[in-house]
Amino acid sequence: MANSEFDPMDEEERLLMEAIERGDTEPLPKEEEDRIKASIRGSAHNITIRMKDADIEGMKAKAARLGTSYQTLINSLIHRYLNGGVIIKESF
Repeated sequence: MANSEFDPMDEEERLLMEAIERGDTEPLPKEEEDRIKASIRGSAHNITIRMKDADIEGMKAKAARLGTSYQTLINSLIHRYLNGGVIIKESF
């Protein structure tokens, strides 16, 4: 269950996000990462986006700490946003 109407994460997801933010995680086993990538590959399309160099470097650093590629991390964040797992405050 979500913690509030503004936090769609359940307790397990919240604890996982806190662990990721602390750098308290381990990389996925290669077999699991390959399985996830294969499940995405069948219905995926390549896109090109422009990003600031600093943002790309930040994504690469976070992805490295998580044991994945920055492209996979970006894809995961977009997927979570579209499914309500990431909230962006509309202040811009």
